[in-house]
Amino acid sequence: MTGGPDSPENPPEKGPDGPEPETAETEGDAESENEEWQFTLQDIEEREAEAAEEDEGERPVREPIETGAPSAENVAFVLLGVLFTLFVLSRLVFG
Repeated sequence: MTGGPDSPENPPEKGPDGPEPETAETEGDAESENEEWQFTLQDIEEREAEAAEEDEGERPVREPIETGAPSAENVAFVLLGVLFTLFVLSRLVFG
């Protein structure tokens, strides 16, 4: 004689996520479990605050940038760039 409905000869039907639920009560129980939050908003805010504190401690201290006198070469390239840009724009506008 063969076994019951779940015996190896008659395995239960399986969907892509495992065995199919037999009743609607099983589905309702699963939904109520999924609706509960694993973390509270306060837990998340505390984690973000701790992470921000750790990031602050790890940042290297940057030295301030000191101003200096521009060299003649740098001034010449800036002026050349300005003149070239004005030339291109004038050709676009006046054709």
